[in-house]
Amino acid sequence: MGFVFGIDLGTTYSCISYVDQYGKPVIVRNREGEFATPSVVLIEKDRRCIVGSTAKGAVNLEPERTVQFIKRKMGIENDTVTIDGEGYKAPEISAMILSKLVKDANDYLIQTGVIQEQNEIKDVVITCPAYFSIPQRNATAEAGKIAGLNVLDIINEPTAAAISYGLSGKSKNETVLVYDLGGGTFDITVMNIDGPDISVVCTAGDDKLGGKDWDEALMNYIIQRYMEEYNEDLSEDPEIIASLYVEVEKWKRTLTDRDSVTVSAIGPTGKRFREEITIDKFNEITIDLLSRTKNLLDDVLATAEKKGFPISRIDKFLLVGGSTYMRQVSDMIETDYHIVPHISDPVEAVAKGAALYAVKQDEFNDFIIHKAEIEGKTVEEVKTELVIVGENDEEYDRYLSSKGKTGLVINIANVLSRTYGMSYFEDRDQKHKRISNMLMINDKLPAITTQSYYTSSNDGTSMDIEVFESLSSDSTMDIDGRTPLTLITMNFVRPLPAFTEIVVTFALDNSGMLHIMAEEQLYHSKLDTTFELNKRMSDSEMKFAISRMGNTIVL
Repeated sequence: MGFVFGIDLGTTYSCISYVDQYGKPVIVRNREGEFATPSVVLIEKDRRCIVGSTAKGAVNLEPERTVQFIKRKMGIENDTVTIDGEGYKAPEISAMILSKLVKDANDYLIQTGVIQEQNEIKDVVITCPAYFSIPQRNATAEAGKIAGLNVLDIINEPTAAAISYGLSGKSKNETVLVYDLGGGTFDITVMNIDGPDISVVCTAGDDKLGGKDWDEALMNYIIQRYMEEYNEDLSEDPEIIASLYVEVEKWKRTLTDRDSVTVSAIGPTGKRFREEITIDKFNEITIDLLSRTKNLLDDVLATAEKKGFPISRIDKFLLVGGSTYMRQVSDMIETDYHIVPHISDPVEAVAKGAALYAVKQDEFNDFIIHKAEIEGKTVEEVKTELVIVGENDEEYDRYLSSKGKTGLVINIANVLSRTYGMSYFEDRDQKHKRISNMLMINDKLPAITTQSYYTSSNDGTSMDIEVFESLSSDSTMDIDGRTPLTLITMNFVRPLPAFTEIVVTFALDNSGMLHIMAEEQLYHSKLDTTFELNKRMSDSEMKFAISRMGNTIVL
């Protein structure tokens, strides 16, 4: 096993970390000497790709060539940006950010003698918000593949932060609430940390809420005030808006240390607007955004209490993500919940935790390959068995001992961030469908459930399994207006009569991979598949993206 790396692929900033020879996670500087690289991409006419601070500085000069906040497009239907008439899917843009991180880290570690020239960075764990859906997680893995990386796992950002916190020696059997407000996403997770043992109680979040929205609220205020002063609409000029995006972030950061800041804007006719914004005014402008985080926080606390963890049992509010530097966050928690929040390495904790987890995951993947070889099975078969039967810790320990290792101990008991179910006909005429939810939000992972369904017509040769994802906590729900994540067809060895029982099993592992198994009870036709997505990139799209990436110079 060589070096493995953890990557925090953020909406506004990204960073990469590895575990050094002393077992300490270390953030690797980029070529510019920064620990965090702006997640901004500038694609030039010659297909050179510039990532980071230089690209961020070009936002107001070349907005039509600059891509920001691509994380918000990951795994959604409209995930393409167009530059010079060419379409780039979100995973491809994210791959450019990953390539910058990896290339700079590789150069730095070779120069400092940490790794040899032939040992380029390949094996990584990438983080994502706890509330990312399966399509969003899949898009994150696709980005790694396009960048030429071997993605060992996709891990939740709050869990990664908890790993960094829990293994730092600070935690002695504590229940921690992680309030993770990044540049573009927001997560809240309650977990119990007992040294290396991390047990998630519940989680919630909003992947369309982050520091970017505070920037936009301030920008919209300035646009409104400029209109009142000069009757001119700044939003109609893309270059002015691009420049404002850069400035409002600076003004917001100033207000973390100072009580006021002077903002200014020059309109298309050259008229200048200036105004002093106090911290109280900024809080007033953004109160709706802070309230959204508070509403989610209240929901999580209510769920945690139902699971036996009332607020009195929560020892610490851990703030993660650069946007938690805003004073209004800690002020709200102290005022409304009477708890002084704990700030623990909010910008770097996620990447460091991912690096620690990557070491464990790399060792465990070696164990799975070894187990598959000695049992004559495929790796996927072994992974599926581990979900259904449970991980054999004693067998894993024996394997590590045979290799002269003790292993980095990290035991994560996670929960589902979404609910997963399948459609069924609620009447014999097959006119009305509903969704039967099988795996429920905040159920413990790995999760497995089995239900029986019945054929509704004679001589059926197959059954379609439509898989749905939601935030529902109901056992069944209406199907109206909902689009399935995927459609899987189970073919029968012989035509089946009506009312034949079909036993369906959904199993979700710790990495968020959904396994679907089914067996009809007459002739015993079987289905055993790993979850396939409708929204994933096609093979041809992946080949094209990988090929184009190979011809792109990333700086």
